[in-house]
Amino acid sequence: MQNNINTQEYWEQRFSSGDWEANRGRWQTASFARGQLPYLGIPRNFAGVVLDFGCGLGDAMPIYRESFPKARLMGIDISPRAIELCQQKYGNMATFMQGDFRVVPPVDIIIASNVLEHLSQDREVVRTLLSRCKDLYIIVPYKEWPLYPEHVNTYDENYFSGLSDYEWKVFPCEGWSSYGRHLWYEIRIKNIVRYLLGRQLLRRAMQIMFHFRGLLK
Repeated sequence: MQNNINTQEYWEQRFSSGDWEANRGRWQTASFARGQLPYLGIPRNFAGVVLDFGCGLGDAMPIYRESFPKARLMGIDISPRAIELCQQKYGNMATFMQGDFRVVPPVDIIIASNVLEHLSQDREVVRTLLSRCKDLYIIVPYKEWPLYPEHVNTYDENYFSGLSDYEWKVFPCEGWSSYGRHLWYEIRIKNIVRYLLGRQLLRRAMQIMFHFRGLLK
């Protein structure tokens, strides 16, 4: 593991070098956004501000724009290069700013999709984000083990107990979980063989969404 993993310099290098795009990062961001929409419960006529925290290259914005045509969309990311690329491609549908959780402005809704598993100070981040919004949605891998090399936390239903009241949902999401023929091959067929050999069965990767009520009124 690189010593600077998950630092601003690390993500700046990934976005600047094209590594993120070469490894299908754009596709994954869009897949996450599409897969999470049914569980957000945000009405189509919502007319407030939706902020994508850790927006990467902004590829959730077209999905949010189509789903919430009246909303004002914002994105924030720690990487200056990522924000530059966001503005170039999606500046006509959203506003973007560079920074970490400490510069998040007051908004109606914050969506942090597959970000907190990279952050060792995730509880501090949640406390700060709660003070900046009315609704906070956090989506992370569910009971991930072993951890992906970039991930530093694993989450279950009780992870944020004692921090604030919240609701949660567990679901499969394309971009993280196996789908279609990949589901049959990677999980179901392999599990038949593993069962016959007496080996531990594989578990389909899932996501968990935490919905917090923010402190803003």
